[in-house]
Amino acid sequence: MKFNNVARISAALLLSLFACLGFTACSRDYTVGFLYVLNTRSTTDPNGSISEFGIDYQTGALLSLPTTLQTTQGRNPVGIVVSHNQQNVYVINHDDSNLESLLIGTDGKLYPQKTTSLDGIFPTGIAMSADDAYLYVTFTYRKTTATANSGPGGVEVFKMVPRGDGSGGIDLGAPVSSAGVPYFPVGVAPVQVAVGPNISNDGSRTVNPASCVTTPSSCSSFVYVIDQDGTTLANLLVFTRDIGTGAMTPVTGVTVGPTQATGYLSGVTASSVAVAPRGVFVYVTDSASNQIIGYTVGSGGALTAMTNGPFATGSLPVNMTIDPRGTFLYTADQNDNAISSYVINSASGSLSAVSGTAKALTQGTQPTCITIENALGVYMYVTNFLSNNVSGFQLNSTTGVLSKIRNSPYPGVSSPTCAAAIANATHPSAVQSIQ
Repeated sequence: MKFNNVARISAALLLSLFACLGFTACSRDYTVGFLYVLNTRSTTDPNGSISEFGIDYQTGALLSLPTTLQTTQGRNPVGIVVSHNQQNVYVINHDDSNLESLLIGTDGKLYPQKTTSLDGIFPTGIAMSADDAYLYVTFTYRKTTATANSGPGGVEVFKMVPRGDGSGGIDLGAPVSSAGVPYFPVGVAPVQVAVGPNISNDGSRTVNPASCVTTPSSCSSFVYVIDQDGTTLANLLVFTRDIGTGAMTPVTGVTVGPTQATGYLSGVTASSVAVAPRGVFVYVTDSASNQIIGYTVGSGGALTAMTNGPFATGSLPVNMTIDPRGTFLYTADQNDNAISSYVINSASGSLSAVSGTAKALTQGTQPTCITIENALGVYMYVTNFLSNNVSGFQLNSTTGVLSKIRNSPYPGVSSPTCAAAIANATHPSAVQSIQ
């Protein structure tokens, strides 16, 4: 019986591999999701590119799609986000200061739709609201008539417009205005943005009033921006997000001035920010001090530091992610070429190292970004910039322990900066996370 089981699994894997190598269409039965990886370099021109992979549902192995290596519409793509309806991908190109949208086909192929020039210069971070209504992009400099690069940074907020043609496509609308300009000022050198859910409630803790559940318009959503202003350690900025208009307003305790902004403690060099799926916990990595600073979210967006934090990481944590269930947090420790794993305490949000193997080596060099597919929520992928590959891990949904996926790391990328995954909704085992 054991031999028969192994034989059946091996046959399924061979069929999946045969299908996805171009001999025939990639079978939906064996593809639980798709992974899109941003490459700094392209093989054909100065712009970047996007590698497209299918995710095998039995092993998490990556299989290159026949359409892989699409050229981006700009140089040095640094940020990617997927709409929550799993139909659209949005990419920011740092060196050309633009934003491009792509439609996802049923076979996982990306179809370029539109490229929009940003009002700000050098975009750094991108995030989508949970209702797919607004897109948020941080940029380093504001355009002025006096000089091309002037003043502190900002956030451009785009109203998203559903097409209505049945494709699931969501187009970029006009930027939301703030005091007569098409952006919202933040501080010096913003590097990342995160958007909390419309309803922040984990059962035991409620950020919004009870009426929010039945009347979504009464909910408060929050936007989190991290700066890298070397003159202050308070580089975590919190804004109330108007669900109807997308507009951002600093919460009490956050000050945005003409040349500087200050908010909550973020350490020496804030490198990434993440919000737990239910919106009640927020975390910031400090790459200079090798730590994570954690907060609980209170009424009006006020943050309270977790009493037993900060939490130690490996060397130079540059990115982090939280699994779709909100149970585990993982950091990419660049100098260690490793991933650190933590359990999130459901009551306090505090972090503790995963028992057993709390650090997993990437088998790659200079990890830059972590993503976890949201179909099964057990396959993790890490982009390795210097070794030009992607590491794959399977996480134990009970313990959080990571184990290397078969044949990891995977080639087919070039100086990758980040990645994003979607669920293949046609796969019978696909269960997308609650947003």
